Amino acid sequence: MSGSYFVLFGETSATHSDRIGITATRKLGPAVTRNRIKRIVREIFRRSVPSGAPPLDVVVNVRGSALGVSFERLTDDLVSRFVELRRRIRT
Repeated sequence: MSGSYFVLFGETSATHSDRIGITATRKLGPAVTRNRIKRIVREIFRRSVPSGAPPLDVVVNVRGSALGVSFERLTDDLVSRFVELRRRIRT
């Protein structure tokens, strides 16, 4: 599942809760930059997980285009990818 700022991979979870893995390569910049974007992705994930939905294991690859983008735009892109990923996995 590819978006403007992120690429997502996912499958149904064997656990009872959603799990997320985030990759941010050195191409994005120094550790401070990579850690900041990972914290942002974790916060968006925490806010967007619907209750009652089947649990997923999700891996988020951050693209370089995500740097310097507003939190709202990142949220819109990532949440729409989560919704699409859930829809594709269920079918």
